[in-house]
Amino acid sequence: MTTATALPAAGTVLRTAAPPTASPAASPAVSPAGRSVVRPGRPQERDALAAVLAAAFADDALMLWAFPDPEHRARVLPAFFRVHVDQCLAHRGVLVAHHATDSATGSAADGADGPGGPQDGEPLGALLFLPPGRWDDPRLHGGTAGAALAEAIDADGHGESSRRLAAITRLQTLRHPRHRSHHYLAFVGVRPEDRRTRAGHALLHAFLTEVDTAGQAAYAETSSPGGAHLLAAGGFARFGEAIALPGGGPRLAPVWRGPR
Repeated sequence: MTTATALPAAGTVLRTAAPPTASPAASPAVSPAGRSVVRPGRPQERDALAAVLAAAFADDALMLWAFPDPEHRARVLPAFFRVHVDQCLAHRGVLVAHHATDSATGSAADGADGPGGPQDGEPLGALLFLPPGRWDDPRLHGGTAGAALAEAIDADGHGESSRRLAAITRLQTLRHPRHRSHHYLAFVGVRPEDRRTRAGHALLHAFLTEVDTAGQAAYAETSSPGGAHLLAAGGFARFGEAIALPGGGPRLAPVWRGPR
């Protein structure tokens, strides 16, 4: 299961720039939007990235609705995001932002102490995406993946959360543009204390660079006004009517960005 994108850095504006020639999946890049370095995520940092996303989405309207019990939400969000991190790592769809250092763009990129090594520090934020053709991967739906997500959220003991997540998935599936090739932006979030570092802008810029390098489109659903604002500034446009969740839940805005 994948759920909606929320960019919690409300009140800021994305400044786009000409994409570099190198894909962010190939090498670290310092975003022109600030001094945040974005690089591919690594399996060994899955727990740290899940924790960052859990903190970023702790106050998101979609998460508040999906997990109405505050204690349950705080307990299971890291495990919930770990499932999604693992799914996107399997498709090389994880980008990580951290503070830039003097060595961040140096020749040590391939060494143990280069980018991704100790000098990276704690991640500021992460972006999860699926490349074209991967959203329909059976491994992302049902079976083992469904069991992992059910275990992550303690579904047996929290039936309401399980039903609400199932409703999100069902409605998203009905609206997903599966017959149009695209990158699917699933989640992007920055730790609350680091939202002024422009790490969210750097992550989005790196993602769009990869999308544009591939000559592809991008699709997302946003669950926050700040997210909608940033994605619009990045070239996304509304893609049909909002997805209304049942029982007075939040509305998700599907957005699309055509090939550039």
